[in-house]
Amino acid sequence: MGAYRLEPPRHAYLFKAGHFAPLAPSTVLGTNFSEAFKNNDRGDVVGYYQDDIGQHGFLLRKGVVTTLDFPTASDTQALGVNESGTVVGTWDIVDSDGNLLAVHGFVWKDSAFSQIDFPGAAATNLFGINAQGDIVGGWDSDIFGTTVHGFVLTKGQFITIDVPFAGSSDTQANDINAKGSIVGTWIDADGVPHGFLADGAKFTSIDYPGSVGTTEWGINSAEQMVGNWFDSDGNEHGWVATPGDKGKPR
Repeated sequence: MGAYRLEPPRHAYLFKAGHFAPLAPSTVLGTNFSEAFKNNDRGDVVGYYQDDIGQHGFLLRKGVVTTLDFPTASDTQALGVNESGTVVGTWDIVDSDGNLLAVHGFVWKDSAFSQIDFPGAAATNLFGINAQGDIVGGWDSDIFGTTVHGFVLTKGQFITIDVPFAGSSDTQANDINAKGSIVGTWIDADGVPHGFLADGAKFTSIDYPGSVGTTEWGINSAEQMVGNWFDSDGNEHGWVATPGDKGKPR
C-alpha cells in the first residue's frame, strides 16, 4: 500500500450542511433534516432524513427517492450501498419516553429487509458493503456503547476488528472496497479519534496533518479515502486522501 496525499475535498459543500435539497429539491427530503451518507459507482445515494415522527432511511436512484423504514423500527438510517444497489444500515426501537431499547443492523436487497446482528452483541451497526457483499460495521456488548468493536461479515462469517494500536479503546469499521481494504475510526486512551486503514493484517493509522482528531468514512476501488478532521477550535472539515506514487506522504 502506497503513501497517501491528503487534500481538501472538491464540492464538499454538497454534504457539509446536511441538507439534501441541492441534489433533489422537490423530494420528500425537504423535511426537518437529511444527510447523504454513501454512494456507489452508478450514482445511487443513501442516507437518512428526519421528520416529526423520527428518522427514515432513503435511497436516491436516478432522481427517485425510496424511503427505507425497517418494519417495527422507531428510526432507520441507510448508511452503505454497493454496486448492485444492496443497502445496509441501522435501525432502533425507542419507548414513548425516548429511551433506547434496541439497536440492530439491516440489509435491504430486492426490496426486502433482513436483520443483521453480531453474535451476542447488544447493539449492531452496519456502515458499508462492497461489490462482493462483504459488510463492515461496529458492535457493542452494551447498548449504550461503552466499548465498540469493528467487524467484517464475509461469506457468512463475522470477524471482529480491533486496531492493534497502543491505548485504543474503540474501533469502528466504516467502509470496505472491492479489494477488501477496510477503513474506519479508532479512539485512543485520551478520547481522540483517528482514522485507520486495514489492508489484510496490516493496519495503518490515518491522521490529517495538524488536526486534533481525524475520522475516516469511505474508500473506493482506487484506494481513495475520505473523512473529516477537527482543528484546535473544534471546527470540522472534510478531507480526501489519494494514493501517492513516491512512497512518502504529501
